[in-house]
Amino acid sequence: MQSSRFDLESITETIKSKIQHCYLNRYIDRPVIDHNKLFILSSILNETILSEKVKKKYLVTVMLVQIALDTHDLVPETNKRHEHKGSKETKQLTVLAGDYYSGLYYFLLSEIDDFKMIKKLAATIKEINEYKMQLYYREPNSLDDAISLVKQIESALMVRVAEFVQETRIGAIASDWLLVGRLKDEIAIAKEAGSSTIVDIGKDLLQDKNDISIIQKLESIIETKQSQLKIKIEQATLDPYVKENMGSIFRHRSTTKTSIVEEG
Repeated sequence: MQSSRFDLESITETIKSKIQHCYLNRYIDRPVIDHNKLFILSSILNETILSEKVKKKYLVTVMLVQIALDTHDLVPETNKRHEHKGSKETKQLTVLAGDYYSGLYYFLLSEIDDFKMIKKLAATIKEINEYKMQLYYREPNSLDDAISLVKQIESALMVRVAEFVQETRIGAIASDWLLVGRLKDEIAIAKEAGSSTIVDIGKDLLQDKNDISIIQKLESIIETKQSQLKIKIEQATLDPYVKENMGSIFRHRSTTKTSIVEEG
């Protein structure tokens, strides 16, 4: 679907211009965009009869919400990396950056008087934050329960937007697709850095301090879910370009998040 490819490049450039903030970029990690979620969103919206103006507005605003959520998630990581004087200020700036990106989407949606979408996104942010609290405070009783929460965290924004625009075919597959990708990323991070959020949660839940055994359990879960997902994609009545890109997850997995504010 050529419009998707064009939109992804155009939207990325638009987001870059929206979130440039020289002061913040000097002191905290640069904002990142999840290109897999941008692909899912553009695929969902390209199946609707919405005007190009509204499609672009939705893509930009929803991705700003995602960036805000991701930026707030950086606060614990910031604490680990900055064990020195000034770490408190870095943490505060990270929180403020997330709030800043959140505010941008309200402004953009207000320009088209789309208060129904504002209400939907606000409710979804609350939903995602509740899932995160359950996950990070170790409320799940099993690894399966934890992974179910991860699935909700990863896909709730995409699924709710799909419901809002009444395009649920892609949304129904997106949740599993994004989950498989997140679990693959978590394993790659754990192997490279020695730990990752999901691996650490798995160790706590299973009372197993062996990273290798947790990774093996996650790999087994991925294999099962990937087999189920492959069938869903093959049977879905989706645009060939969308199906091809979704199918690429079975062949390789690149990082989902890419910096979108350039150096300098």
